[in-house]
Amino acid sequence: MNAINYEGNKYLFEELKELDEKDENKLNLRVKTEHFIVYFRENDSKCMGKVIDALENNYSRITINLDQKLQSKLIIEIYSNIKSLHHALGLQDAPTWIRGGLGAGKIIIASPLNPPPGSNFDNVVNTAIHEFVHILVNKINNNTPRWLNEGIACYEAKDNNESWIRQTVSEGLSNGKIPTFKDLDTGEDFETFFALNGYQYSYTMVEAIINLFGYDKLRRFVRSPNKFDEVLNISKTNLYMKYIDYIRENY
Repeated sequence: MNAINYEGNKYLFEELKELDEKDENKLNLRVKTEHFIVYFRENDSKCMGKVIDALENNYSRITINLDQKLQSKLIIEIYSNIKSLHHALGLQDAPTWIRGGLGAGKIIIASPLNPPPGSNFDNVVNTAIHEFVHILVNKINNNTPRWLNEGIACYEAKDNNESWIRQTVSEGLSNGKIPTFKDLDTGEDFETFFALNGYQYSYTMVEAIINLFGYDKLRRFVRSPNKFDEVLNISKTNLYMKYIDYIRENY
């Protein structure tokens, strides 16, 4: 195992093994930081500093917001092309827009240098934060409704373009088609969630909850997501009405 430092990068990388260039799924470089271990290939070395800085610079803020910390270093794997990413995620027929996901307690993302269609470099860098937030939310409650789990991850990571969110919500308000919490509780069906503009709407749902009730109530709500009255002192129906009022005022 050799330690190497590529020009222009402040992090010391470890070379794990000889790489067969024909095997696109093998990662042969590793870098360790205070809270993370990142595996990648040499052609992605130029973006590693951005990914690592994004994770470490946001670690304290997010762990304070969610009152959760890692007990050990979290593994991140970065794949240079879409085919390798889908293989690592175990999603052979996955849609091309997917930037990353979770697998066996680790984070798997695309390379920011080769973002999936519809994404850019910064979107993919922040996807690492998005998936990290999922890890922490799942530590609180591994059965959190999809809209709430995705909403917190999107809100904390800011991994989607604000203009995309605003345009979606504005159009929804104009045509009177704003999905409900139930609509966006799609379980493992992430494709239906995407088709319902779930990432944009769940972001605004969580934004509204944080602004109306605060992080303490949000954390309690994650623990008991069906107890609207008990945790938020409001019925599910009335919360939805408050949410509609919120996005009308802010979007």
